[in-house]
Amino acid sequence: MKISINKNQQAINFKTHVWTIIEIAKQKAENGIERFYYPKPMNQGIDTYKLIDAVEKETEDSVYCGYRGIQDGQIKFTIR
Repeated sequence: MKISINKNQQAINFKTHVWTIIEIAKQKAENGIERFYYPKPMNQGIDTYKLIDAVEKETEDSVYCGYRGIQDGQIKFTIR
C-alpha cells in the first residue's frame, strides 16, 4: 500500500492555522490581553517557524513570537 500526501491539503491547513491565530489575536486585543498561547501543530507537516513567520508577515509584525516563544508544545504570541 502506497501512502500519498496531499500537498494542497497541507497548504490549506497551514493557512487555516495562520488565520486562526490572527482571529485569536484580534479577540485578545479587543479584551486588552497582550499575550496568548497557541498549541504547536503536531503531526501535520507544518513547520512551526514558518507558521510564526507567516503570522508575523500577515500582521505586519503587530503579532509576533519573541525570543524563547516556543515552550512545552505551545507558541507564545505577543500583541503590540
